[in-house]
Amino acid sequence: MTEEKYMELSPTEILIYIFTFLTPKQLAKCRQVCWRWKRVVDDLSINEGLWLQHCKKDFTSIYTSAYYKRLPGLNWCNIYRSLTLWSRLDRAEESRDEFASASCYIDEIRDIHVLRHGIIGVHTRGAINYYDLETLKPSRRTSISGNYIRYTENDDTIIILGYNLHLFVVRKVITNTLYETDITFDNVKTFLLANQDLFYITLNDEVYLCKLDDEKLQSVLLNQANSSIMSAGYANERLNLLTFQRDIFTVVGKELVYQRTLDSSCNLLHELKKYNFLENLDWRVYFQWMYVLKHSIPQGPLRDIIIIKTYGEAVFVGSNWGVLRVYYAPYQNDEFDIFNSDPVKQYNFMERCDCPVLSMCPILQIDVVECNDGHMILIAMPKKIAVLQYKHNFKETTSSAVIPYTDVQSVKLINITE
Repeated sequence: MTEEKYMELSPTEILIYIFTFLTPKQLAKCRQVCWRWKRVVDDLSINEGLWLQHCKKDFTSIYTSAYYKRLPGLNWCNIYRSLTLWSRLDRAEESRDEFASASCYIDEIRDIHVLRHGIIGVHTRGAINYYDLETLKPSRRTSISGNYIRYTENDDTIIILGYNLHLFVVRKVITNTLYETDITFDNVKTFLLANQDLFYITLNDEVYLCKLDDEKLQSVLLNQANSSIMSAGYANERLNLLTFQRDIFTVVGKELVYQRTLDSSCNLLHELKKYNFLENLDWRVYFQWMYVLKHSIPQGPLRDIIIIKTYGEAVFVGSNWGVLRVYYAPYQNDEFDIFNSDPVKQYNFMERCDCPVLSMCPILQIDVVECNDGHMILIAMPKKIAVLQYKHNFKETTSSAVIPYTDVQSVKLINITE
C-alpha cells in the first residue's frame, strides 16, 4: 500500500493523534491538503490542552498574561492566532475610542490594570473605579474610595500603597476562615507583585517577601541593600534590584547576588530589558545616566520617555507629551535598541486645546488585550484612557489556514471520495 493510500484510509483517530505532534505551521499546511484534513485540523482548534502547549512554547513570556487579560470568550487557539498577528500590525484595520474622561481634578487618572473576566481597574486621584472591557462603561463592581500612590490587584488580593507609606494588603476572597483577611506594612517605598509573591522595599532598602497564598499574611526579610534601590524587576523566577549607583543585583534565596554595573561599555536599554526593569524605571534618572556615561541622547519624543512596556516582540513607548510609539522586534545587532529602530505605528494624543499652552500629556500606563483576530491597546493619560483597536481580516476560503503564516504555500484542495 502506498503512503498516500495509507493516509487516505487511516482512521480519523489516527490522524488526530499524529496531528497533535505537529507545530502550528505544519498544521496550517496540513489543513490545505484536502477537505478531510481540513476538518480534522479544525476540530483540533477546540483542544485547549494542545494550544496551551503551543502558546507556552512559542510565547513563553506573555502567554499567561495574554490569557488572563483576553477578551471574554477566547480560547487558547484564539490566543495563539492573535499573538502570531502582532508582526502584521501595520496591515491591520484600526479604530479608536476613549473612556473614563476626567471632568475634574479628583477624576485625574493615575494607572490602569486589566483584570480577569473583562474588567478594567482605573486608579484615579479619588478612587479606584472599574469598567467593563467590552462596553468601556462603568462596571457594577463597587469602587474603592481614597487617594493612593499606587494600586494593583489579582484574582485574590488588592494591594494599595498610601501616601503615609503604608502598604495595605487585602484579600478579596476568603476560602478558609483561618486565613487572615488583611495586613499592613509600614515605611514601604515600592513594591512588586509576581504571581502570588509580593515583594516590597522599605525606606531603609530592606527587601521583604509576603506569600499571598499562605494562611497567614506575614512578611519575611530577605536582605538589605547597601545602596539605595531605584527599581525592581522580576525575570526568570527571580527578583532583580537596580540601585541609583547603576548596580544590578538578583535575589537568590536570601542573598543579594551582584550581576553587573551599568557603565559606558554596555547597551543600557538591553541590560534593563534583560532584568525586566523597563516598565518600573524612572526615566529622568536614566537620561542622567546617559549624560554621565557620555552616551548619545535621543531627541524628539524619545527624549521624554515616561514608560516602556514590552509585550513579547511588541514594544510600546509613551512620552511626556502624549506621543505613543509602537515597535515590533526593535533589535540592532541582536540587542534591544529603540533609539535606532523605526516604529511600526506612532500616535499623538495631545489634544488641540492643550496647544500652544505648554501643558504636558504624559502617557502613564499601557496595557494590552487580545481579541479575536486582533488586539486592543489601552493608553492611560491623566485626562482620559485612549483605546486603539486592531482587526486582522482574512478572506474566508476553504484553504485559509488556521494559523496566519505567510510562508504557507497555496495548495489546490482535493476531495477524497469514500
